[in-house]
Amino acid sequence: MRQNVLLLLLISVIYPSFGNSPKANLEFYGFVRNDFYFNSRQCEEGIDGVFNFFPKPVSKNLVIGIDENAVPQANMLSIASRLGLNIKGQPILGAESSGKIEFDFAGYGVANYVIRIRHAYMQLKWQESVLQVGQNWHPMFGSVVPITVSLNAGMPFQPFNRSPQLRFTYNLSNQLSVTGAAVYQMQYTSSGPKGFSPNYLRNSLTPELFAGAEYKTDHWVNGLGIDYKAIKPDDNNRLSSLSAIAYSQYTKNKFMAKGRVTIGQNLSDQLLANGYGMVYNPSSNKFFYTNMNIVSSWVNFVYGKKFQISVFGGYSHNLGSSLDLYQTPLTNKISIYSRGFYSDTQEMINRMGRVSATLLYNLPNLTFGLEYNLTGVEYGKIKVNGTTGNNYFINNHRVVGSVSYHF
Repeated sequence: MRQNVLLLLLISVIYPSFGNSPKANLEFYGFVRNDFYFNSRQCEEGIDGVFNFFPKPVSKNLVIGIDENAVPQANMLSIASRLGLNIKGQPILGAESSGKIEFDFAGYGVANYVIRIRHAYMQLKWQESVLQVGQNWHPMFGSVVPITVSLNAGMPFQPFNRSPQLRFTYNLSNQLSVTGAAVYQMQYTSSGPKGFSPNYLRNSLTPELFAGAEYKTDHWVNGLGIDYKAIKPDDNNRLSSLSAIAYSQYTKNKFMAKGRVTIGQNLSDQLLANGYGMVYNPSSNKFFYTNMNIVSSWVNFVYGKKFQISVFGGYSHNLGSSLDLYQTPLTNKISIYSRGFYSDTQEMINRMGRVSATLLYNLPNLTFGLEYNLTGVEYGKIKVNGTTGNNYFINNHRVVGSVSYHF
């Protein structure tokens, strides 16, 4: 709490001096947001349930024989409220200079919720190119994102990640641009033997590398990209992973249609139900790691401006591991480091689907939103090839109501 007060006092002191300076123009923006949600069962979630992942598997109490996760929940929070600052400075090296700082209150500390950094980057923009340095949306997130009331914006079918990065974009023409980026991890990290941590990427000494291209016209946005990541889950082993994205959006008048496909490996840092597992080589008597593979996709249809209707559909499928996984002889357990995997029961998400309907009412400074979504997950016992058996389905019915005052 003390840190929050000090930051607000600092802003109030420096804003008048910078605002009157010819060297930089500052523009504050943001919104005050309140969210109410209801889930028909317990879910994997973040920031106290406002950020929803997927419903938890069946958890049976052997004494009373009931599913302990089949318990509904509801809550209301305002921690998604956001404050940002756009900075426009003098030309530097023949480029327009600018910057952005943005935060919300969804961090967590001993004093409950605290300020969390979302964006903090500087930008130099020339006539044909743009250089960004700092924390921004990961290039895998892309410029085509579904419209939802939920803060997760289509996750876990849509990659979701903000990270420190060095990004360079070059415009080959008015319609076609190419992007290259070197990315590190901070808030959104890979899973591993010691839990979620940025150290696995940090210890590899290699940043995550992304290359992509995007083509824009008056009605279309089309893009694709490829991502390379190398981590060190332990001191002796290094794991390399490749992922690819393709997306498209069509806009005309009040109608939008958009979609995306992600095919990848080890994407727990992108909040997808994916990761990697342990392998054993009997000839060398050594352990190492192999990627889990996933395909994930979504489509979104939107109509309207003041009254806006959005329909979303998402699907993801676990494609198994690149090599056979190691199974401990005594316990028959397999070691996997992935979202959607439960080590104690050896259950993992095999397939997952979601359909949702959203209604937005947009006023000049006020937005009301209501959303219903149905998420179905197929869980099963993990097998040595990374797929699952003895599968079963569970569903979660989720209702989200939101009101935001923008400034």
